[in-house]
Amino acid sequence: MSDNETILTKEISKYVSNLDRDIYTVSNIPEEVIAVIFAYVSRSPKSFRENIETVIKEEQHGQERASKFHEKWVLNYGHASVAEHAAIHVGIENVSRLFSSILELSNEYLSFTEYSQRYQKPKRGDYFTPVGLESVPGLKSEFSELCNKQYDIYCELNEKLFEYLKKTVPVPDEKDRNSHHRALEKIAFEDARYALNLSTHTNLGMTGNARAIEDSLSKLLSSRYPEVRKRAEEIKEEVRFSAPTLVKYANENKYLKSTRITLDRISEEIDEERSYRADTTPFVKLLDWTGKNSPDPEREALILISGAALYQHSETPYKNINKILSDYSNEKLLNLFNGMLTDFNKHDNPVNVFRLVQYQAEFNLSEACWHQLLRHRKTNWIVKEPSVKNGFTVPPNIRDAGLSELLHESVERSEAMHTKFVDAGIHKAAPYVITNAHNRSVIGAFDLWELYHLVNLRMSEGAQWDIKNVTGSLAEAISRYHPNLISPAIKRVD
Repeated sequence: MSDNETILTKEISKYVSNLDRDIYTVSNIPEEVIAVIFAYVSRSPKSFRENIETVIKEEQHGQERASKFHEKWVLNYGHASVAEHAAIHVGIENVSRLFSSILELSNEYLSFTEYSQRYQKPKRGDYFTPVGLESVPGLKSEFSELCNKQYDIYCELNEKLFEYLKKTVPVPDEKDRNSHHRALEKIAFEDARYALNLSTHTNLGMTGNARAIEDSLSKLLSSRYPEVRKRAEEIKEEVRFSAPTLVKYANENKYLKSTRITLDRISEEIDEERSYRADTTPFVKLLDWTGKNSPDPEREALILISGAALYQHSETPYKNINKILSDYSNEKLLNLFNGMLTDFNKHDNPVNVFRLVQYQAEFNLSEACWHQLLRHRKTNWIVKEPSVKNGFTVPPNIRDAGLSELLHESVERSEAMHTKFVDAGIHKAAPYVITNAHNRSVIGAFDLWELYHLVNLRMSEGAQWDIKNVTGSLAEAISRYHPNLISPAIKRVD
């Protein structure tokens, strides 16, 4: 091996985990260049290591070469899958809770870790001031007074709830006093946050491939909210350091914007013509499910799952399998289904055929609960805007401690400010004053596979009471039609 070859080999070893095996990791290279190296495999017989050798000979680890490649293949020919190999990590701080919920729903392939109000206490003054308040004299200062007053209510609820719980919840035999009090402090802390509003600051860590981020940015840049559009521009600017070409065309999407405007206009006309009274209590309503129009919905779902499972493992055509299964008794079909759950434990996901059984449900739930549920991105969410018309949720501990009036005060102050914003024509600022206690109405479409995950995570012992109740209500609604399909999921958390 020549000296030049030795030097090149040492150089390549900085970027791959090994030089002589079939499987290796690639690191320490700009994300856009990694995307190019992986993309070359479709147009070159060379190995990834050989392609690394090619690109590191270029300046800036091949950054210029990467840009030219993407100009040709990604932008001109539409090979957007190349962008999926560029993984980008973004820190996002001091944004509103309203923004974080919109961001987290902008693409199902993005991953997030968010500052949790269940574990961290915000500081006084940690809130976003919506655009447009300056247009009405005194409104900005009134908004500031609202946020500060709600912070005071939050602190008072926290303190009084903790004192109440210490008096009413005895120390279990197996726990020491200090650890018991820490657990009670956490419960009080979780419930007090229902008094805070959606302008409250939060922080997030976001990871995604460039394709998902580009799609997300197009949606965010088309948002009705100025904060969302501004933050999207900032994210785009920072992401361009890692993958400049891959997010080059992440811009406002005229189709998304015009569709939203059209539907807003039609909705306003409908709302003016007829007045519907919203259900202001938290609820879960099952709207659709596999076998809904069948006299035996569970049997239809069992045949669907069993047929697909056997199709994978036999040489018999699908239509023949279904014909055979139609002659099976319900007991025999259930035995087949349970056979797919042999050795199934809380750390397992069910087999993929569970995805064939579909559900659709409507939820009216607190913003505090919604901000947990929206993280289940394998569910397709249809989301209404934050509103004061769907009622609000009072945590049971707040009610039992005789502290409901404090939370009511926070809610009433928000609703009064919401009315002021709407009357002043500042509609885009109004959602920021919605509290964590206010209910949000959403529809979720999901499958049995996701339901098992949801039940396992959100009905476990450590789950927060609100989302535990919502998930329990969902499981109960589904059990009316698919009792034997849902029972294994519930048994995992019993």
